[in-house]
Amino acid sequence: MVYAECFASGKPALIESIIDVPSGSRSWQIQLSPLRDDEGAVTGLLGAARDVTWSRDFAQQLQTVSRQLPGFFYQLQWSEGLGWRFLFVGQRVEEMFGVSQAEALADADTLLGRIHPEDRDRVLADSIEHGEQLKPWQAEFRMCHRDGRVLWVEANDLPQRLEGGTIIWTGYVNDISRRKALEAEVRVSETRYRQLVENANDIIFTVTPDGVFSYVSPNWTATLGHPVERVVGSHIGDYLHPDDLPRCQGFLEEVLTSGQPQSGIEYRVRHQDGDWRWHITNAAALRGDNGEVVAFLGIARDITERRAMEQRIRHLAQHDALTGLANRALLFEHLEQALRLAARHGEKLALLFIDLDEFKPINDRLGHAAGDEVLLTTAKRLVGGLRESDLVGRLGGDEFIALLDAPAGGEEALAVARTLCRSLAEPLQVGGQTVSVSASIGVAIYSDHAASSDDLVRAADRAMYRAKAAGRNRARLAE
Repeated sequence: MVYAECFASGKPALIESIIDVPSGSRSWQIQLSPLRDDEGAVTGLLGAARDVTWSRDFAQQLQTVSRQLPGFFYQLQWSEGLGWRFLFVGQRVEEMFGVSQAEALADADTLLGRIHPEDRDRVLADSIEHGEQLKPWQAEFRMCHRDGRVLWVEANDLPQRLEGGTIIWTGYVNDISRRKALEAEVRVSETRYRQLVENANDIIFTVTPDGVFSYVSPNWTATLGHPVERVVGSHIGDYLHPDDLPRCQGFLEEVLTSGQPQSGIEYRVRHQDGDWRWHITNAAALRGDNGEVVAFLGIARDITERRAMEQRIRHLAQHDALTGLANRALLFEHLEQALRLAARHGEKLALLFIDLDEFKPINDRLGHAAGDEVLLTTAKRLVGGLRESDLVGRLGGDEFIALLDAPAGGEEALAVARTLCRSLAEPLQVGGQTVSVSASIGVAIYSDHAASSDDLVRAADRAMYRAKAAGRNRARLAE
Protein backbone atom coordinates (compact mmCIF):
# COMPACT_ATOMS: atom_id res chain seq x y z
CA MET A 1 0.00 0.00 0.00
CA VAL A 2 2.78 2.47 1.00
CA TYR A 3 4.82 1.45 -2.02
CA ALA A 4 1.87 2.12 -4.36
CA GLU A 5 1.19 5.52 -2.78
CA CYS A 6 4.84 6.49 -3.08
CA PHE A 7 4.86 5.38 -6.75
CA ALA A 8 1.64 7.22 -7.50
CA SER A 9 2.48 10.45 -5.65
CA GLY A 10 6.13 10.60 -6.62
CA LYS A 11 6.97 11.71 -3.06
CA PRO A 12 9.50 10.05 -0.73
CA ALA A 13 8.11 7.91 2.06
CA LEU A 14 9.43 6.47 5.31
CA ILE A 15 8.01 3.24 6.72
CA GLU A 16 8.88 0.89 9.54
CA SER A 17 8.46 -2.87 9.42
CA ILE A 18 8.91 -5.57 12.03
CA ILE A 19 10.56 -8.69 10.68
CA ASP A 20 10.77 -11.93 12.62
CA VAL A 21 14.19 -13.59 12.59
CA PRO A 22 15.54 -16.61 14.55
CA SER A 23 16.97 -14.32 17.24
CA GLY A 24 13.65 -12.47 17.64
CA SER A 25 11.82 -9.63 15.96
CA ARG A 26 13.76 -6.78 14.40
CA SER A 27 12.55 -3.32 13.50
CA TRP A 28 13.55 -1.95 10.11
CA GLN A 29 13.16 1.56 8.82
CA ILE A 30 12.81 1.85 5.05
CA GLN A 31 13.12 5.09 3.15
CA LEU A 32 11.56 5.03 -0.35
CA SER A 33 12.69 7.47 -3.04
CA PRO A 34 11.01 7.61 -6.51
CA LEU A 35 13.18 6.97 -9.61
CA ARG A 36 12.30 9.07 -12.66
CA ASP A 37 13.04 8.84 -16.41
CA ASP A 38 14.23 11.71 -18.56
CA GLU A 39 10.69 13.02 -18.86
CA GLY A 40 10.19 13.02 -15.05
CA ALA A 41 7.82 10.06 -14.92
CA VAL A 42 8.20 7.65 -11.95
CA THR A 43 9.61 4.40 -13.28
CA GLY A 44 10.50 2.72 -9.99
CA LEU A 45 11.33 3.05 -6.31
CA LEU A 46 14.73 3.08 -4.60
CA GLY A 47 14.60 1.66 -1.08
CA ALA A 48 17.17 2.11 1.70
CA ALA A 49 16.62 -0.03 4.77
CA ARG A 50 18.32 0.03 8.13
CA ASP A 51 17.86 -1.86 11.35
CA VAL A 52 16.38 0.49 14.00
CA THR A 53 15.73 -2.14 16.63
CA TRP A 54 17.98 -0.23 18.98
CA SER A 55 15.78 2.82 18.56
CA ARG A 56 12.63 0.80 19.32
CA ASP A 57 14.20 -0.72 22.44
CA PHE A 58 15.50 2.67 23.51
CA ALA A 59 12.06 4.17 23.06
CA GLN A 60 10.57 1.48 25.26
CA GLN A 61 13.15 2.21 27.93
CA LEU A 62 12.47 5.94 27.67
CA GLN A 63 8.74 5.26 28.03
CA THR A 64 9.36 3.42 31.30
CA VAL A 65 11.74 6.04 32.74
CA SER A 66 9.76 9.08 31.63
CA ARG A 67 6.80 8.15 33.86
CA GLN A 68 8.94 9.10 36.86
CA LEU A 69 10.18 12.44 35.53
CA PRO A 70 8.63 15.94 35.60
CA GLY A 71 9.35 16.47 31.90
CA PHE A 72 9.56 14.05 29.01
CA PHE A 73 12.13 12.45 26.70
CA TYR A 74 11.83 12.63 22.96
CA GLN A 75 13.48 11.43 19.79
CA LEU A 76 13.09 13.81 16.88
CA GLN A 77 14.15 13.07 13.33
CA TRP A 78 14.79 15.43 10.45
CA SER A 79 15.66 14.48 6.88
CA GLU A 80 15.72 16.29 3.57
CA GLY A 81 12.41 15.90 1.81
CA LEU A 82 10.61 14.32 4.77
CA GLY A 83 11.03 17.13 7.27
CA TRP A 84 10.39 16.62 11.00
CA ARG A 85 9.15 13.39 12.59
CA PHE A 86 8.97 12.28 16.22
CA LEU A 87 10.22 8.74 16.80
CA PHE A 88 9.37 8.90 20.49
CA VAL A 89 7.54 11.31 22.81
CA GLY A 90 7.07 10.78 26.54
CA GLN A 91 3.58 10.47 27.93
CA ARG A 92 3.74 13.73 29.91
CA VAL A 93 3.58 15.66 26.64
CA GLU A 94 -0.21 15.74 26.85
CA GLU A 95 -0.22 17.02 30.43
CA MET A 96 2.27 19.77 29.55
CA PHE A 97 0.93 20.95 26.19
CA GLY A 98 -2.43 19.31 25.59
CA VAL A 99 -1.03 17.24 22.67
CA SER A 100 -1.32 13.44 22.91
CA GLN A 101 1.56 11.06 22.19
CA ALA A 102 -0.33 9.65 19.22
CA GLU A 103 -0.86 13.10 17.73
CA ALA A 104 2.79 14.04 18.10
CA LEU A 105 4.00 10.75 16.61
CA ALA A 106 1.57 10.99 13.69
CA ASP A 107 2.35 14.62 12.88
CA ALA A 108 5.37 16.38 14.40
CA ASP A 109 3.87 19.78 13.66
CA THR A 110 1.12 19.23 16.23
CA LEU A 111 3.84 19.62 18.85
CA LEU A 112 6.48 21.71 17.07
CA GLY A 113 3.68 24.04 16.02
CA ARG A 114 3.11 24.73 19.74
CA ILE A 115 6.43 26.59 19.91
CA HIS A 116 5.69 30.27 20.48
CA PRO A 117 5.63 32.12 17.12
CA GLU A 118 8.30 34.54 18.31
CA ASP A 119 10.64 31.66 19.24
CA ARG A 120 9.86 29.02 16.57
CA ASP A 121 12.24 30.04 13.76
CA ARG A 122 15.11 30.56 16.17
CA VAL A 123 14.58 27.24 17.94
CA LEU A 124 14.30 25.11 14.80
CA ALA A 125 17.15 26.82 12.98
CA ASP A 126 19.41 26.56 16.02
CA SER A 127 18.51 22.90 16.48
CA ILE A 128 19.34 22.04 12.83
CA GLU A 129 22.62 23.99 13.05
CA HIS A 130 23.72 22.04 16.14
CA GLY A 131 22.56 18.81 14.53
CA GLU A 132 24.63 19.39 11.42
CA GLN A 133 27.64 20.13 13.61
CA LEU A 134 26.82 17.21 15.94
CA LYS A 135 26.98 19.54 18.92
CA PRO A 136 24.85 19.19 22.07
CA TRP A 137 21.91 21.61 22.00
CA GLN A 138 20.29 23.51 24.82
CA ALA A 139 17.63 26.18 24.61
CA GLU A 140 14.98 27.94 26.66
CA PHE A 141 11.84 28.98 24.82
CA ARG A 142 8.08 29.35 25.11
CA MET A 143 5.44 26.76 24.26
CA CYS A 144 1.70 27.36 23.86
CA HIS A 145 -0.68 24.93 25.57
CA ARG A 146 -3.88 24.13 23.74
CA ASP A 147 -5.84 25.86 26.49
CA GLY A 148 -4.04 29.14 25.70
CA ARG A 149 -1.46 29.14 28.49
CA VAL A 150 2.13 30.05 27.61
CA LEU A 151 4.83 27.96 29.31
CA TRP A 152 8.58 28.27 29.43
CA VAL A 153 10.49 25.06 28.70
CA GLU A 154 14.10 24.02 28.62
CA ALA A 155 15.24 21.47 26.03
CA ASN A 156 18.53 19.58 25.99
CA ASP A 157 19.45 17.00 23.37
CA LEU A 158 22.27 15.22 21.57
CA PRO A 159 22.21 14.79 17.77
CA GLN A 160 23.43 11.90 15.63
CA ARG A 161 23.66 11.71 11.85
CA LEU A 162 22.56 8.63 9.89
CA GLU A 163 23.40 7.60 6.39
CA GLY A 164 21.71 9.78 3.82
CA GLY A 165 21.98 12.90 6.04
CA THR A 166 19.10 12.10 8.38
CA ILE A 167 19.60 13.60 11.85
CA ILE A 168 18.07 12.22 15.05
CA TRP A 169 18.02 14.21 18.28
CA THR A 170 17.57 12.43 21.59
CA GLY A 171 16.67 14.84 24.37
CA TYR A 172 14.61 15.92 27.32
CA VAL A 173 12.12 18.77 27.79
CA ASN A 174 11.27 20.24 31.17
CA ASP A 175 8.75 22.88 32.24
CA ILE A 176 10.67 25.84 33.73
CA SER A 177 7.76 28.28 33.94
CA ARG A 178 8.03 28.55 37.73
CA ARG A 179 11.75 29.18 37.55
CA LYS A 180 11.30 31.86 34.89
CA ALA A 181 8.60 33.51 37.00
CA LEU A 182 10.97 33.58 39.97
CA GLU A 183 13.75 34.95 37.77
CA ALA A 184 11.38 37.66 36.58
CA GLU A 185 10.53 38.52 40.19
CA VAL A 186 14.23 38.67 41.02
CA ARG A 187 14.86 40.93 38.03
CA VAL A 188 12.05 43.22 39.14
CA SER A 189 13.45 43.26 42.67
CA GLU A 190 16.96 43.90 41.35
CA THR A 191 15.66 46.67 39.12
CA ARG A 192 13.84 48.29 42.03
CA TYR A 193 16.91 47.94 44.26
CA ARG A 194 19.17 49.32 41.54
CA GLN A 195 16.83 52.25 41.00
CA LEU A 196 16.74 52.85 44.74
CA VAL A 197 20.53 52.71 44.98
CA GLU A 198 21.17 54.76 41.86
CA ASN A 199 18.67 57.47 42.80
CA ALA A 200 19.42 57.63 46.52
CA ASN A 201 20.90 60.86 47.85
CA ASP A 202 23.28 58.81 49.98
CA ILE A 203 26.28 56.90 48.64
CA ILE A 204 25.97 53.13 48.96
CA PHE A 205 29.20 51.17 48.78
CA THR A 206 30.84 47.85 49.64
CA VAL A 207 34.39 47.42 50.88
CA THR A 208 36.35 44.17 51.10
CA PRO A 209 37.84 43.22 54.49
CA ASP A 210 41.23 44.55 53.33
CA GLY A 211 39.75 47.96 52.54
CA VAL A 212 39.22 47.84 48.77
CA PHE A 213 36.07 49.30 47.22
CA SER A 214 34.15 46.51 45.44
CA TYR A 215 31.10 48.67 44.63
CA VAL A 216 30.10 52.32 44.83
CA SER A 217 26.74 53.68 43.71
CA PRO A 218 26.59 56.23 40.87
CA ASN A 219 25.89 58.99 43.37
CA TRP A 220 29.58 58.84 44.34
CA THR A 221 30.40 60.67 41.10
CA ALA A 222 27.67 63.27 41.66
CA THR A 223 28.87 63.87 45.23
CA LEU A 224 32.65 63.52 44.94
CA GLY A 225 33.41 63.81 41.23
CA HIS A 226 35.50 60.64 40.80
CA PRO A 227 34.30 58.23 38.06
CA VAL A 228 32.86 55.06 39.58
CA GLU A 229 35.08 52.79 37.48
CA ARG A 230 38.16 54.50 38.92
CA VAL A 231 37.01 54.11 42.52
CA VAL A 232 36.07 50.41 42.33
CA GLY A 233 39.19 48.35 42.94
CA SER A 234 41.03 51.14 44.77
CA HIS A 235 41.81 51.29 48.49
CA ILE A 236 39.85 53.52 50.89
CA GLY A 237 43.15 55.14 51.82
CA ASP A 238 43.28 56.71 48.35
CA TYR A 239 40.29 58.90 49.25
CA LEU A 240 40.07 59.27 53.05
CA HIS A 241 41.91 62.03 54.90
CA PRO A 242 45.14 60.62 56.39
CA ASP A 243 44.16 61.86 59.85
CA ASP A 244 40.81 60.02 59.64
CA LEU A 245 41.97 56.76 58.03
CA PRO A 246 43.01 54.99 61.29
CA ARG A 247 39.61 55.78 62.86
CA CYS A 248 37.78 54.45 59.81
CA GLN A 249 39.83 51.26 59.82
CA GLY A 250 39.08 50.84 63.52
CA PHE A 251 35.39 51.40 62.77
CA LEU A 252 35.40 48.56 60.20
CA GLU A 253 37.29 46.36 62.64
CA GLU A 254 34.55 46.99 65.21
CA VAL A 255 31.92 45.87 62.68
CA LEU A 256 34.00 42.75 62.03
CA THR A 257 34.64 41.79 65.65
CA SER A 258 31.23 42.68 67.08
CA GLY A 259 29.22 41.24 64.21
CA GLN A 260 26.83 44.15 64.70
CA PRO A 261 26.12 47.16 62.45
CA GLN A 262 27.90 50.33 63.52
CA SER A 263 26.89 53.90 62.82
CA GLY A 264 27.80 57.53 63.16
CA ILE A 265 31.46 57.75 62.18
CA GLU A 266 32.34 61.11 60.62
CA TYR A 267 35.37 61.53 58.39
CA ARG A 268 36.72 63.49 55.43
CA VAL A 269 36.78 62.28 51.82
CA ARG A 270 38.78 63.85 49.04
CA HIS A 271 36.73 65.41 46.24
CA GLN A 272 38.06 65.29 42.70
CA ASP A 273 38.65 69.05 42.92
CA GLY A 274 41.07 68.47 45.81
CA ASP A 275 38.81 69.77 48.58
CA TRP A 276 37.70 67.61 51.51
CA ARG A 277 34.07 66.71 52.11
CA TRP A 278 32.72 65.52 55.44
CA HIS A 279 30.76 62.24 55.39
CA ILE A 280 28.93 60.22 58.04
CA THR A 281 28.62 56.46 57.54
CA ASN A 282 26.71 53.47 58.86
CA ALA A 283 28.17 50.04 58.06
CA ALA A 284 27.25 46.36 58.40
CA ALA A 285 29.02 43.11 57.57
CA LEU A 286 28.10 41.05 54.50
CA ARG A 287 28.66 37.33 55.07
CA GLY A 288 29.32 34.46 52.69
CA ASP A 289 27.79 30.99 52.65
CA ASN A 290 30.07 29.83 55.47
CA GLY A 291 29.37 32.84 57.68
CA GLU A 292 32.66 34.58 56.94
CA VAL A 293 32.69 38.35 56.34
CA VAL A 294 33.21 38.90 52.62
CA ALA A 295 32.57 42.66 52.55
CA PHE A 296 31.26 45.66 54.45
CA LEU A 297 28.13 47.43 53.26
CA GLY A 298 28.15 51.13 53.95
CA ILE A 299 25.74 54.03 53.51
CA ALA A 300 27.47 57.42 53.49
CA ARG A 301 25.91 60.86 53.59
CA ASP A 302 27.58 64.17 52.80
CA ILE A 303 27.43 66.36 55.90
CA THR A 304 29.83 69.07 54.74
CA GLU A 305 27.20 71.79 55.02
CA ARG A 306 26.09 70.52 58.42
CA ARG A 307 29.68 70.52 59.69
CA ALA A 308 30.19 74.03 58.33
CA MET A 309 27.00 75.16 60.07
CA GLU A 310 28.10 73.55 63.32
CA GLN A 311 31.48 75.24 62.94
CA ARG A 312 29.75 78.60 62.41
CA ILE A 313 27.55 78.01 65.44
CA ARG A 314 30.57 77.10 67.57
CA HIS A 315 32.36 80.16 66.27
CA LEU A 316 29.43 82.40 67.12
CA ALA A 317 29.21 80.85 70.57
CA GLN A 318 32.88 81.54 71.23
CA HIS A 319 33.52 84.77 69.36
CA ASP A 320 32.39 88.35 69.52
CA ALA A 321 29.68 89.02 66.94
CA LEU A 322 31.08 92.45 65.94
CA THR A 323 34.85 91.98 65.83
CA GLY A 324 35.15 88.20 65.41
CA LEU A 325 37.60 88.10 68.33
CA ALA A 326 37.35 85.51 71.09
CA ASN A 327 34.54 86.29 73.53
CA ARG A 328 34.66 86.14 77.33
CA ALA A 329 33.90 82.37 77.46
CA LEU A 330 36.63 81.41 74.99
CA LEU A 331 39.10 83.83 76.58
CA PHE A 332 38.70 82.31 80.04
CA GLU A 333 38.78 78.77 78.60
CA HIS A 334 42.14 79.46 76.96
CA LEU A 335 43.36 81.34 80.02
CA GLU A 336 42.63 78.33 82.28
CA GLN A 337 44.49 76.00 79.91
CA ALA A 338 47.44 78.41 79.68
CA LEU A 339 47.64 78.71 83.48
CA ARG A 340 47.71 74.90 83.88
CA LEU A 341 50.56 74.61 81.37
CA ALA A 342 52.46 77.47 82.98
CA ALA A 343 52.09 75.87 86.42
CA ARG A 344 53.21 72.47 85.07
CA HIS A 345 56.36 73.88 83.44
CA GLY A 346 57.10 76.57 86.04
CA GLU A 347 56.77 79.38 83.50
CA LYS A 348 55.45 82.93 83.62
CA LEU A 349 52.37 84.11 81.72
CA ALA A 350 51.49 87.67 80.64
CA LEU A 351 47.94 89.05 80.38
CA LEU A 352 47.11 92.52 78.99
CA PHE A 353 43.87 94.33 79.93
CA ILE A 354 43.14 96.99 77.24
CA ASP A 355 40.54 99.76 77.57
CA LEU A 356 40.00 102.52 74.98
CA ASP A 357 40.31 106.13 76.15
CA GLU A 358 37.49 108.59 75.46
CA PHE A 359 35.48 106.03 73.43
CA LYS A 360 32.09 107.09 74.81
CA PRO A 361 32.26 110.67 73.42
CA ILE A 362 32.90 109.30 69.91
CA ASN A 363 29.96 106.95 70.28
CA ASP A 364 27.72 109.76 71.52
CA ARG A 365 28.84 112.34 68.93
CA LEU A 366 29.08 110.19 65.77
CA GLY A 367 26.64 107.40 66.60
CA HIS A 368 26.87 103.69 67.30
CA ALA A 369 27.81 102.81 63.69
CA ALA A 370 30.86 105.03 64.01
CA GLY A 371 31.61 103.46 67.37
CA ASP A 372 31.46 100.01 65.79
CA GLU A 373 33.94 101.16 63.13
CA VAL A 374 36.33 102.25 65.89
CA LEU A 375 36.01 98.89 67.64
CA LEU A 376 36.60 96.97 64.38
CA THR A 377 39.72 99.03 63.63
CA THR A 378 40.93 98.51 67.20
CA ALA A 379 40.49 94.73 66.85
CA LYS A 380 42.45 94.70 63.56
CA ARG A 381 45.29 96.76 65.04
CA LEU A 382 45.49 94.51 68.12
CA VAL A 383 45.65 91.37 65.97
CA GLY A 384 48.19 93.00 63.66
CA GLY A 385 50.37 94.08 66.59
CA LEU A 386 50.59 90.62 68.15
CA ARG A 387 51.86 87.23 67.03
CA GLU A 388 49.54 84.70 65.43
CA SER A 389 49.96 82.43 68.48
CA ASP A 390 48.78 85.17 70.88
CA LEU A 391 45.09 85.31 71.74
CA VAL A 392 43.10 88.55 71.57
CA GLY A 393 39.52 88.80 72.79
CA ARG A 394 36.82 91.33 73.55
CA LEU A 395 35.28 91.31 77.02
CA GLY A 396 32.55 93.74 75.99
CA GLY A 397 32.12 97.44 75.28
CA ASP A 398 35.57 98.90 74.63
CA GLU A 399 37.45 96.39 76.82
CA PHE A 400 39.85 93.83 75.33
CA ILE A 401 42.23 91.21 76.67
CA ALA A 402 45.43 89.88 75.10
CA LEU A 403 47.02 86.65 76.29
CA LEU A 404 50.65 86.34 75.23
CA ASP A 405 51.57 82.83 74.08
CA ALA A 406 55.29 82.65 74.96
CA PRO A 407 56.51 82.94 78.57
CA ALA A 408 57.08 86.63 79.31
CA GLY A 409 58.24 88.65 82.26
CA GLY A 410 57.06 92.12 83.23
CA GLU A 411 59.44 94.11 81.04
CA GLU A 412 58.84 92.03 77.90
CA ALA A 413 55.06 92.30 78.38
CA LEU A 414 55.26 96.07 79.01
CA ALA A 415 57.21 96.48 75.75
CA VAL A 416 54.44 94.70 73.84
CA ALA A 417 51.78 96.83 75.58
CA ARG A 418 53.57 100.11 74.70
CA THR A 419 53.80 99.07 71.04
CA LEU A 420 50.06 98.42 71.04
CA CYS A 421 49.43 101.86 72.63
CA ARG A 422 51.33 103.56 69.79
CA SER A 423 49.42 101.56 67.14
CA LEU A 424 46.00 102.28 68.67
CA ALA A 425 46.72 106.02 69.02
CA GLU A 426 47.11 106.51 65.25
CA PRO A 427 44.22 108.56 63.76
CA LEU A 428 41.53 106.76 61.74
CA GLN A 429 38.74 107.69 59.33
CA VAL A 430 35.20 107.16 60.62
CA GLY A 431 32.13 108.38 58.75
CA GLY A 432 34.19 110.80 56.66
CA GLN A 433 35.86 112.28 59.73
CA THR A 434 39.30 111.80 61.22
CA VAL A 435 39.16 110.73 64.84
CA SER A 436 41.77 109.70 67.37
CA VAL A 437 41.48 107.23 70.18
CA SER A 438 44.05 105.81 72.52
CA ALA A 439 44.18 102.95 74.99
CA SER A 440 45.26 102.37 78.55
CA ILE A 441 46.74 98.91 79.15
CA GLY A 442 47.29 97.04 82.38
CA VAL A 443 49.77 94.15 82.48
CA ALA A 444 49.67 91.26 85.00
CA ILE A 445 52.13 88.35 85.20
CA TYR A 446 51.39 84.84 86.42
CA SER A 447 52.47 83.97 89.04
CA ASP A 448 54.06 87.24 90.15
CA HIS A 449 50.72 89.04 90.57
CA ALA A 450 48.10 86.27 90.79
CA ALA A 451 47.74 82.47 90.67
CA SER A 452 44.16 82.16 89.32
CA SER A 453 42.52 83.39 86.14
CA ASP A 454 40.05 85.68 87.90
CA ASP A 455 42.75 87.18 90.11
CA LEU A 456 45.07 87.66 87.15
CA VAL A 457 42.38 89.56 85.19
CA ARG A 458 41.58 91.71 88.24
CA ALA A 459 45.27 92.51 88.70
CA ALA A 460 45.57 93.59 85.07
CA ASP A 461 42.33 95.60 85.37
CA ARG A 462 43.67 97.50 88.37
CA ALA A 463 46.90 98.20 86.49
CA MET A 464 44.86 99.54 83.55
CA TYR A 465 43.08 102.03 85.85
CA ARG A 466 46.45 103.15 87.13
CA ALA A 467 47.46 103.82 83.50
CA LYS A 468 44.33 105.93 82.98
CA ALA A 469 44.99 107.82 86.20
CA ALA A 470 48.52 108.53 85.01
CA GLY A 471 47.19 110.31 81.89
CA ARG A 472 45.93 107.57 79.55
CA ASN A 473 47.59 106.20 76.37
CA ARG A 474 50.14 104.26 78.37
CA ALA A 475 50.79 100.86 80.00
CA ARG A 476 51.33 99.99 83.65
CA LEU A 477 52.49 96.77 85.34
CA ALA A 478 50.41 95.34 88.16
CA GLU A 479 51.72 95.83 91.67
